Amino acid sequence: MRSSKCLIREFPSIPPFELYSIGKMFENIPMGPADPFFYLKKKADEDNHPDKVDIGVGIYRSEQGTYQELAVVKKAKKILDQLDLGHDYGLTTGDDRFLKLAAEVIFGNDNEALVSGRIASVQTLSGTGANHIAAIFLARLLDTKPAVYLGTPTWNNMKPLCDHAGLETVEYPYIDPQTSKFSFQPCIDAIRTAPAGSVFVLQGCCHNPTGKDITPEQWQLFGEKIKAHGHLAFIDIAYQGLGDGLDEDAAGVRILSRLGIDMVVCQSFSKNFALYGERCGVLHIVTGSAEAAKNTKDQLRSLIRREYSSSPAYGSRLVTIVLENPELRREWVEELTSMKARLHQNRHRLYKELSTVLKTPGNWKHIVEEKGLFSCLALNPAQCNALIDNYHVHLPVSGRINVAGLSTNNIERTARAIDAVVRSNLS
Repeated sequence: MRSSKCLIREFPSIPPFELYSIGKMFENIPMGPADPFFYLKKKADEDNHPDKVDIGVGIYRSEQGTYQELAVVKKAKKILDQLDLGHDYGLTTGDDRFLKLAAEVIFGNDNEALVSGRIASVQTLSGTGANHIAAIFLARLLDTKPAVYLGTPTWNNMKPLCDHAGLETVEYPYIDPQTSKFSFQPCIDAIRTAPAGSVFVLQGCCHNPTGKDITPEQWQLFGEKIKAHGHLAFIDIAYQGLGDGLDEDAAGVRILSRLGIDMVVCQSFSKNFALYGERCGVLHIVTGSAEAAKNTKDQLRSLIRREYSSSPAYGSRLVTIVLENPELRREWVEELTSMKARLHQNRHRLYKELSTVLKTPGNWKHIVEEKGLFSCLALNPAQCNALIDNYHVHLPVSGRINVAGLSTNNIERTARAIDAVVRSNLS
């Protein structure tokens, strides 16, 4: 019989100074960059006041101020449960059926670039993931690292995302600070004067944070200028269907595609399917040939493999079920139409309260001229903080509001709170 002593292994002792150095390994790591929306959501979620109004974080909310699951998604979940597809890994680039359906939603079924195979499409971790993979792709694989032109204000994560990828950003005004209207000419001037091969980031519809969109006529002119100066269009479209309609909101993407220019399109199903937590999106890159699209998709496959291997399957399966079924697809469009109508109604009710009922100082007409979830109110940080602290109305200090957070029950008191802080002359 073996002695029990043979089962005991002796380990060398570690000197105290080595234990100390291991314990201090992470002591000098600083805090990360501040994310105002992280703290905004946290504060709103922790506020239990009965009159709380959350018009901050950009999700579509119900009349009760809560998350609203689409009825058509509930039906798709039951179908998916019956299919019992399991939980195996998907392809690195995503399910081909889903990618084809997603491309048709944004480009249209008869789009020449799609039909001819000139579009490389891969599934991503929602719209943010699409933007990230696209930025990494541009930074690492183009012959010359391009400058990225951002019209400001823009989505608050866009510049940090480009910085993280190592891309230089150049800002120009998207909004005229004097009139609060879309700055068409500065955009044209930026396209005209930028070095050839620059990247122009534009939002396809329902502009975040301003709600001020580019018209089809302006898209045509932008496209012609971008093509003439050899630039790349980078379109972020996260709210398709919540502005003027599915096809109308994709007008810019389709116009630029018809012009035959190279283009990056970042598509999200977070908002128009209310699948925020499922992280369901697609990155499309429109190239000049089927061969270029094939090579591009393979490079995207390689990037995705190194980052997160493959995308979640659940959300894309639900979207596929809805888009493949004509009846479910019709119901989806009807739900989007209803959501869009409610946003429109909320805008008009807030405008009426401020301009007609309360006669709040300032020009509020822009609220009903904008589209989608967002509107930027002319409020300074002190006024926004007063709304949060004194009235339990939660919004970012930029004054951007999510009109989906308004409802029949809270719109009057929200307007009264805005009126109060405007008249208070806080600065």
